[in-house]
Amino acid sequence: MSPENFKEDKERVEEMVMASLVGGYLPCPVALRLSTRLNVEPKVVGDTANRLKIRITDCMLGCFKIKKSEHDNLEKMRFSQEIIDAVQSSLVDGRLPCRAAHDLGRKIKVSLIEIGDVATKMKIKISHCQLGCFS
Repeated sequence: MSPENFKEDKERVEEMVMASLVGGYLPCPVALRLSTRLNVEPKVVGDTANRLKIRITDCMLGCFKIKKSEHDNLEKMRFSQEIIDAVQSSLVDGRLPCRAAHDLGRKIKVSLIEIGDVATKMKIKISHCQLGCFS
C-alpha cells in the first residue's frame, strides 16, 4: 500500500468512526460492524477511536458499559452445562479471548452477554479484546 493510500484509508476510518458515534461514544457492536464494512481488523477501528480520544462502550460480553452494570443475582443464575463446557474448552491460559467468545456464541447460538455472564460466574477473565480495549 502506498503512503498516499494509507493516509486516505486512515482518514476514511477516522471519518467513519466519527460518523458512527452514539451520544459521543462508539459502542462495541457498532465498532465491530464498522471494521467489517471497512474491511479492516477490529483493532484498527479501536486504535482509531483511541487516537481520537473516543471511548468504546457497551461491550457485547458485558465487560464494560457507559454505566457499570452488576448482576445482583448472578450467583443464582443457572447456565446449561453445554455453555459451561464450551467456555472451559475455549480458554487460553485460563482466560477467554474475546474472539473465541464471539465464535462460541455463533457456534452454540447463545447471546454474548450470556457467555460473558458464564465467564464472570466462573471467575474467568475475558482477554484480548478485538478492538484493543484490553489485553
